[in-house]
Amino acid sequence: METRYTIRPREAASESIQAYILENQLCAGDRLPSEREMCSMWNLNRSTLRSALARFVRSGILEVRQGSGIFYIGPKYQRKLQGLKSFKAETTLQARAHESRLLSLEKLECDKRLSRVFQTILGTPLWHLSRLRLAEGIPLEIESSYFLADRFPGIDRYDFVHDSLYRVFEEEYGIIPTQGDETITATRAGAEAALLAIPDEAPIFRIESRTYDQYGQFLEYCRAVARPDRVQLISHMDRISGEEGGL
Repeated sequence: METRYTIRPREAASESIQAYILENQLCAGDRLPSEREMCSMWNLNRSTLRSALARFVRSGILEVRQGSGIFYIGPKYQRKLQGLKSFKAETTLQARAHESRLLSLEKLECDKRLSRVFQTILGTPLWHLSRLRLAEGIPLEIESSYFLADRFPGIDRYDFVHDSLYRVFEEEYGIIPTQGDETITATRAGAEAALLAIPDEAPIFRIESRTYDQYGQFLEYCRAVARPDRVQLISHMDRISGEEGGL
């Protein structure tokens, strides 16, 4: 007896939405038709359409703006855990319009926590560079970088709204970031919620990274917070020869 596969209404609605986005070549910020128009276009009932839309909203592809409509946001920004590309280089590679807003660039002294991180004495001068990162006008993450002031005299003369910190390290000071490690935890937003345009207590990633230069010296400590609804963490895995996989 032949078994026929029947697509479920919500799946059909999801496919119709995806097809509309592709066929109309929507860009981030473009508005979709109203719910009434979409129901009429695809012969759907309102509850089925809303269920499909909710899936795209949860994944961060669509956004419902009260009183304005339904907007296409686009796929998430991919933050690769391997490699040391700057935000500018990564967003350019992903063909995204990017923007950085300078929150602070100041010289400060090591407190107890930072002196342990840099393995130096209390009061050692550091540069602190903090920026809000955006793609297609949407806030993605806040990055706060710390590095030794004595290694980078006069770095505050550079324009870190438009320039890359790693480019300045390498081309202006001859210091090349070559390796590092990151620690990622899931938590909830606090004071940073307003800058990220998310509700208080919304889920966020907290990312701590340590970067080393071509001489093996500790170069930069960075603390970042990122929106999981707009940022996707990507990792590449290789099986190590001789190790058993699975249980």
